[in-house]
Amino acid sequence: MKTLLYSFTILEYLGGWKPLEWSTSIKGKLYDIYTLTITLAISTFCMSCIIDLFYTENFEDIVHNTSMSFTLIVVCSKLALLKVKRNEIINIIALLDINVCRVRCAREANIKFTYDQKAKNIINQYGGMVFIAVFVITSASIFNNIPTKTLPISGWFPYHHTNSTGFWIAYFHQIIAHFFTAMIGFSFDSVIYGTMIQNCCQLKILKNRLENFVEMIEEEKLNNKINGSVCTRRECEHKLIKQCVHHHWIILQFSQQSNDLFAPIIFMQYSFSCLVLCLSVQSSTKLVFMSPEFIFMILYLGCMLSQIYLFCWYGNEIIIESSGIHFAIYNMDWQVLTTRS
Repeated sequence: MKTLLYSFTILEYLGGWKPLEWSTSIKGKLYDIYTLTITLAISTFCMSCIIDLFYTENFEDIVHNTSMSFTLIVVCSKLALLKVKRNEIINIIALLDINVCRVRCAREANIKFTYDQKAKNIINQYGGMVFIAVFVITSASIFNNIPTKTLPISGWFPYHHTNSTGFWIAYFHQIIAHFFTAMIGFSFDSVIYGTMIQNCCQLKILKNRLENFVEMIEEEKLNNKINGSVCTRRECEHKLIKQCVHHHWIILQFSQQSNDLFAPIIFMQYSFSCLVLCLSVQSSTKLVFMSPEFIFMILYLGCMLSQIYLFCWYGNEIIIESSGIHFAIYNMDWQVLTTRS
């Protein structure tokens, strides 16, 4: 996937997105086994946390388990969507490769580069924060849980996990599942942020074309003259107006299809996040300052708030860019166009 290359590459390493060239090869079959293994690890971790809720009476443990259970449910849903809606995702991203959406000049190339950098920075900054949170939580677990033979997260297991072998199986199961849960959740979110950023990019390119519409007409006439074809000014205007309308229609299709695809997951994310944030903030007031539990809660809240903030920020960016199209039309030198145009 040329568009959102970094997001899909990370998903490939995490078992969430099979490389397109592996679809029918033996590598694809092995990758499916890898994906199934990761999915089973996360889903069994989720079931362990949910079942344990029925046996837990301590409020802090209930909050901790509930927060982790909701996160795991959302990530399992994201993995399912990547698998079930794979072709739809490919088709949506392919819209950006239509000829009218490709850059045509240095100005547009600069716009494209700017927005590609934004998508890359999201991965570096938000992904870095998630990775640091996972690293700190795992490190704290090594120093606090291993010596006392306790699990990082309370869970139910169909075997005794207090003895040596049972503990190590349960411990590594939770650590590995927690790592993949956090990283898959982040990389999936980066795809959604990336589609929003690419939406803004195409709107910005369209506005640039509208603002420089007269200049584009002159370039079109010059190209026709070089190629030896005869084209009146009105015909050039008509051709470029059609291209701009078609470009806008593609952007609307991209936006609508992306919304239809990702809206259920975003709705689920918001619904669960509201409950988790309320429970976590209330629980953090009872924790000892700078204790391992307090650090875990603060890091978890930071990642959760950043996740919601970025959804809101880039959703608002699309609204702003889209609402500025009529200003771009007005700002062109429309008074020099033909009367029909």
